[in-house]
Amino acid sequence: MSQERDVTRIVRSWIREDQHESADRILGVVLDRLDTTPQRRSWWPAWRSNRMNTYAKLIAAAAAVLVVAFAGFQLLPRSGGVGGDPTNAPSPSPSLLARGDFTAKGAPVELDATRAGDSVTGTMTVSDETGNTLFAVDLKCALTAEDGRILIAGDTTEAKAWATKGTYSAIVLKPGSPVRAVFGFGEDAASATTCMAYLEGIIDQQFTTAVGDGGLEPIEGTLELAP
Repeated sequence: MSQERDVTRIVRSWIREDQHESADRILGVVLDRLDTTPQRRSWWPAWRSNRMNTYAKLIAAAAAVLVVAFAGFQLLPRSGGVGGDPTNAPSPSPSLLARGDFTAKGAPVELDATRAGDSVTGTMTVSDETGNTLFAVDLKCALTAEDGRILIAGDTTEAKAWATKGTYSAIVLKPGSPVRAVFGFGEDAASATTCMAYLEGIIDQQFTTAVGDGGLEPIEGTLELAP
């Protein structure tokens, strides 16, 4: 009888969790029926009959465990497997896109751009020779051309010259020795309604592809680009 009680105690301990409440009821019904089912008389000796009754109850209890386990499995959440909600894919780790202090088109530039998947964060500040800010950009998007040019753009948050506040501004970088650069401004793709649409609007324009005056010109200073 102690073995039977141990089995019952273990099973009930397992089904006390909230998700097994229905299974607890199933076990209760099974055990009640075991206790109330009359034992058929046998010509075997009483001690053997008692032992066989105990074995029979243990076997029935084991069967009850299987029933409870199956019922508990039916109560488990289906969407995320055992134990909880679906596992979300890890977010992309931020990585360097472009960073440096250099001069482009005769203007000092501070650029710090980081990419995480399709998103870009960072800033670009372009100043005059005396250090006064000409325009500043909150970077939002980037696009890489087939020829390796890197286009980075965002919202113009400050503008005293060249750019217009509230429009998109960009820098186009052509890797090489030296790296070449040119700026892009809102009027270059005035109909663009998103940052990425703006870059797509200027990626093949003459000033972003041509090398020389009016287009991509060598920079001076330090610039680190993504590999």
